[in-house]
Amino acid sequence: MLKKYKDRDKMYVQGICTWKELAAVVMKAKEQGYSYMGYDNVKRIGFAAVFKKQTKRQNS
Repeated sequence: MLKKYKDRDKMYVQGICTWKELAAVVMKAKEQGYSYMGYDNVKRIGFAAVFKKQTKRQNS
């Protein structure tokens, strides 16, 4: 079972067991405007996939 945590512009997903599951979570997060940053040991949560909210780029 996946657990999701949000902290400001970051989202953490815990409980990913397979590459296929990770790919599905990454694609869903991308639709919501998040990009996959990696897998890390997060304080208070433990090991989780880390996603960061994408900011809109301005053309110069």
